[in-house]
Amino acid sequence: MNVLTLDVETTHKERANGRTTPLPYFGNSLVSIGYKWLDEEQVFYDCYYHSTEPPTDSAAQDMQTALNHADVIIGQNFKFDLNWLRECGFTYEGHIYDTMVSEYILARSQRWPLGLASLAEKYSDVQKQKDVITPYFKEGKTFYDIPWDVIKEYGIADVLSTEQVALAQLEAFGTTFEELFNEQPDSLAHFASVA
Repeated sequence: MNVLTLDVETTHKERANGRTTPLPYFGNSLVSIGYKWLDEEQVFYDCYYHSTEPPTDSAAQDMQTALNHADVIIGQNFKFDLNWLRECGFTYEGHIYDTMVSEYILARSQRWPLGLASLAEKYSDVQKQKDVITPYFKEGKTFYDIPWDVIKEYGIADVLSTEQVALAQLEAFGTTFEELFNEQPDSLAHFASVA
């Protein structure tokens, strides 16, 4: 089974209420996509839009090729990433494993944090690199303005920790991707039976 972990970074815009939104429907742009195949070490990290880094020449083609080859995509709060992929013209019709949704199921109505930083602390050797970008966000910058090497460090850590969280969750569920998606495709029923 071809399992791909994926994470996107984007710009964000101020809204009228003073909050920000990173959604694609408010004039934001896709800055980068990081992705990695399960059981391979390399994390591919491509630029799409940045103030100083030129876009990666074959980024869109390489991403679509990876999506075409994937049977399962792992993501954290993947509805966000999937919205961006679709808005940018990418297509994907396979299975999705969302670490945030999975952790919600594992919580069994208990309240505990579901964000990637908390899940990485709980399950992963690779921690979310929030500290490297926080100073830039406090200055009002978006991923477009943050130095590329900082974005890449942050994004690669997100991909690696998301993958490790997913694998630890599967162990907690007592299942594998093959069992999960071959026995009960397109269903969360299997989660309920193993949780």
